Amino acid sequence: MGRNPDMPYRKASLLKRQKGICPWCCLRFREGDLLEIDHKIPRALGGKDEYKNLQLLHGHCHDDKTALDLESIRNQRFMKYMENVYQTLAKHCWCWDENDLLTITS
Repeated sequence: MGRNPDMPYRKASLLKRQKGICPWCCLRFREGDLLEIDHKIPRALGGKDEYKNLQLLHGHCHDDKTALDLESIRNQRFMKYMENVYQTLAKHCWCWDENDLLTITS
């Protein structure tokens, strides 16, 4: 484990650290499996590009995790957008006049 000359050093060291087990599905990696390096905490969510934030996953496990990560990223971006909208709206005074017309003052 972790000593295959055909395997890049980073993958080999992750394989050794994980004792040959995929942390997503908890199954052992086998000869011929597609192995992919994944950021445990995606960089888009503040994860760092450092060894302790990396893990080795089966290709299909990586696809599943990435789908969940993308949903979290979309949710985070939407929440930031909505926060900006609320802050912009809060800067204005909303009033109805006698003709039921909305007037906005800063």
